[in-house]
Amino acid sequence: MTERQTVAVIGGGAAGLAAAISAAECGDRVIVLERMDRVGKKILATGNGRCNLMNTGAPEYHGDDRFAERVLWLCGAKEQMRFWRAHGLALWEEEAGRVYPVTGQASTVLDTLRFTLEKLGVEIRTGVRVTGLKRTDAGWLVLTEGEAVPCDRVIVAGGGKAQPKLGSDGSTYALLEAHGHRLINPKPALTQIETETDPIRGLSGIRVRAEVTVLRGQRRMRREEGELLFTDYGVSGICAMQCAAYITPAAELSVNLLPGMANENEIENALRHRRNIWRGQPADRLLCGLLVPRLAERVADQAGVKTKDREAEELKNDELHQLACVLRDFRLKPTGIKGFESAQVTAGGIDTEDFSPINLESQLAPGLHAAGEILNVDGDCGGFNLMFAFGSGILAGLNGRKRP
Repeated sequence: MTERQTVAVIGGGAAGLAAAISAAECGDRVIVLERMDRVGKKILATGNGRCNLMNTGAPEYHGDDRFAERVLWLCGAKEQMRFWRAHGLALWEEEAGRVYPVTGQASTVLDTLRFTLEKLGVEIRTGVRVTGLKRTDAGWLVLTEGEAVPCDRVIVAGGGKAQPKLGSDGSTYALLEAHGHRLINPKPALTQIETETDPIRGLSGIRVRAEVTVLRGQRRMRREEGELLFTDYGVSGICAMQCAAYITPAAELSVNLLPGMANENEIENALRHRRNIWRGQPADRLLCGLLVPRLAERVADQAGVKTKDREAEELKNDELHQLACVLRDFRLKPTGIKGFESAQVTAGGIDTEDFSPINLESQLAPGLHAAGEILNVDGDCGGFNLMFAFGSGILAGLNGRKRP
């Protein structure tokens, strides 16, 4: 029988709470040390408050994506569903493999975690800032501003730098760096894109179904389709946010405003048909039914097509061609992306090279583990980030003692 250990978990987010539960279920004494005044604040904000827990589709990860896939091969959607159902949380799968609590409320997820921790006798200490980790002959000392907490194992799950007001401020990177682990430059990911504002003047609040492509010269760096939201500073929406990590000073955004049409020729033929529909009517009605008037005006501006004081039938074929090209390729020049305050997740983080995907233990410092967003793994929207956080946390807590 495995000897009961004392496990200190640094961070009371998704990865930390999952780790605490799985360690406690193995019989360990567990202490959770959380910097904020309560655990799970970031969980409450995920999925617009609905908490997209996981995704049953193909993995969509960046950074150390192979490491993420190895972790989820051991503790992926099937194992995590078993974990949640064992603790009373009913799940619901929606389109594209996205899995939510059946209540549609993130608070239900956090309550499930909190009540399970309470049942298992896990000690939770909030308002605690960890300042260092020290190896001893007996194990580890977790150094805080008020005391030193002795333990056999430490699980660092302090998150990345995204949304610092909810507890992830990057302060726990240094705990792992001090024991030889390399930090890969953290950057905001899944965040809004800032652009030059003249092409989007007056468009703030307009939502469209679009396809967004990040271009660097002739190279397509990322392409995403979905809802696009125009703002006063640039663009938002899932398809824009998933492109944010690819924005550089040399990048351009190409927005296809009619992704349901195959190419410019199809769009141009549709515009010729519309020219006949709106014969005798003002030319600015040509795009009525395709785009809202404000966006139609910006498209005409970018195409260099004058519609004021003209009738629809006056529009020449080459002008329709120009409109079709812009509808297919509405160009925006990015000026940057929103920072960590707006980002849903951190790209970059602690290199996984010296961690085991089996139990997330450091190969440089035995008894030291890391889980969740603190590692150099980030996923697309759709539940991938929480799935890695919970999966890696569960494995870290188990420490290889049983399969999830």
